[in-house]
Amino acid sequence: MMNEGKQKILEAARATIVEHGIQGTTLRGIAKRAGLSTGAIYHYYSSKEAILYDVMDEGLGEIRRIATVSLEDQKEVKEIIQEIFAGMQDRLKKDAENRLQFYLAHEAMLGNEELQLKFKQKYEDWISRVEAIFVRAYGVEHGPSTRAVAAWTMAAIDGMVLQTLLQTNVVAVEHTDRVLEYLLQDGFAHFFKIIETGRG
Repeated sequence: MMNEGKQKILEAARATIVEHGIQGTTLRGIAKRAGLSTGAIYHYYSSKEAILYDVMDEGLGEIRRIATVSLEDQKEVKEIIQEIFAGMQDRLKKDAENRLQFYLAHEAMLGNEELQLKFKQKYEDWISRVEAIFVRAYGVEHGPSTRAVAAWTMAAIDGMVLQTLLQTNVVAVEHTDRVLEYLLQDGFAHFFKIIETGRG
């Protein structure tokens, strides 16, 4: 459970982002909305970017939730696959969190070492969870290939999110949904069989 002070800061940050945008969000503005001093914010966070990262992380927790459900074996495989499909569609609609992800990724690429480390840890977690979902849903063994497929899957998700944010509209949503559904129902299962037989 998150600390009450941190939760108050994150709620204030979300509201400030909605009102002023990412660039217009400042530590002072977040502190004022949270009813705290700027110094009190530093008790919880080292920078505005660290706050924004947690806002993004909370909003993009779908993979964590699906992986937890699949690992605890609470649902049938078909239900897990359907949840992945719904989760990916939901992810594309999370405009604010997705914008935050790319804003923070840009800051990390410009040399923010704290964010670089956070993203390294986040992708480690996301890829591990996607791999765990694959292992549970498709009955495959953990290994370099399943991890590589998970990494490529995360890259594809990021790419689709970026295209959605840029409003490229190159491919109709019903076609991307159909391909995603095929991949989840049959494509990944078939691909993992090819890998396991050593033909891939």
